[in-house]
Amino acid sequence: MLEDHRSGPRHDSLLKVHHDDDSDNAWMVSYIDVMTLLVALFVIIIVAAEAANPGWLVGSRAPAEEEMRPIPRLEVPLPEPLADLRNAQRVPPTAPGQLSPMALSAALGVAGLPPRVPSPPRLLAKPALEAEPEQLPAPELPRLMMPSGFDLTRPLADFMVVLTDRPPSNVVDVDDDAVASALALNQSLAQRVDDSLYLPDLEGVEVSRVSEGINLRVQDQLLFPSSTADLTGDGEALVASLMETIQRYDGKVSVEGHSDSRSINTTEYPSNWALSSARAIAIVEVLEDAGVDSDRLRAVGLAATEPLADNDTAQGRARNRRVEVVIHVE
Repeated sequence: MLEDHRSGPRHDSLLKVHHDDDSDNAWMVSYIDVMTLLVALFVIIIVAAEAANPGWLVGSRAPAEEEMRPIPRLEVPLPEPLADLRNAQRVPPTAPGQLSPMALSAALGVAGLPPRVPSPPRLLAKPALEAEPEQLPAPELPRLMMPSGFDLTRPLADFMVVLTDRPPSNVVDVDDDAVASALALNQSLAQRVDDSLYLPDLEGVEVSRVSEGINLRVQDQLLFPSSTADLTGDGEALVASLMETIQRYDGKVSVEGHSDSRSINTTEYPSNWALSSARAIAIVEVLEDAGVDSDRLRAVGLAATEPLADNDTAQGRARNRRVEVVIHVE
């Protein structure tokens, strides 16, 4: 038998079915699905439009960016004390790649850590000094040292110069003034040697200093045969050896002939005056031929007036027979 649908109990049972808890949240799930599909649809539309017309999205944002440009502010100058105070309170700039203390404290606060208190700047901090180059000690100069009991009268050839960095204990330093005096004396002696007369060492010639200058003495047997004034070959060579000494100076050159006291009486040389003069002339002629200026030369015969030894002995007479060449040094 069919029941009446308009009856009350049937209506009440239907309402109870539609007000169940599971059916009350079903509409929200459908709403989220629809919104997700719409967002995905808009994203696909924007991507497709950008691919079809590149730059349209940037162009559409340009007017908006122009509208968002900040309006320039009107700067009103502050009084000088306030401006100084504001500049003093500004946060000092940090070096590139470093965080400011305020930013670091804010980050620590967000992370839930205690803020970091910035350390105060060091006052009167000394700048780092550049390392100075190491200065090496000056080298020690050599010093003159001598034995403590040095005998100045001994010749220097008896000593030897030794260069050492460990001197023995029995030496003493020589005063600088003494060294300077010694050098001055050495220079003075060297100058005197240079200015002194040159005394050659010639075989068969006796060299000596005289008031006029230099005296070159040669025995007659080395120059002439007995009782003659003719030079031998060895005699001419000996006279030629005198040229170097004679040409060192510009003074007069006197050639003096000497004889012993024994008289001579020959056809060519009737006396010792004639013999001594002839021998002096013979040597002058050789010197002139060798290149000595004739104005410098003179020949003198002195016979036996200036003997060197006693004429009573053969040795004395042989010593007195001689020729002397006197070089006048001006």
